[in-house]
Amino acid sequence: MRPAIATPLLALAVTLSLAACAPAPRLARNETLVVVTHEPPGEYAEDAPADRPGWVWAHGYWGWNGHDYEAVRGHWERDRPGYHYVHPYWENRKGKWVLHAGIWAKD
Repeated sequence: MRPAIATPLLALAVTLSLAACAPAPRLARNETLVVVTHEPPGEYAEDAPADRPGWVWAHGYWGWNGHDYEAVRGHWERDRPGYHYVHPYWENRKGKWVLHAGIWAKD
């Protein structure tokens, strides 16, 4: 390969390699990139099942499908000693609604 071609190709390869190592943008601990301009429906209602030893019921919530709110059913999460589960919730920030995903937080 001629040096006139090899140098730019080598520079491109190095640049792409370094870009791949860059960290992804970080969000707040339990914030997602879902921002909506109209308020979610009232509280999502579902019957929680009976307790299961070693598990936590993550209750359902109103999710966003890109066009409208939709029900996201609850599910079981394996218990994590030393942590407690924070359920998903919507927060109003100056007229915009931001979804906070369910997370495990240290006790």
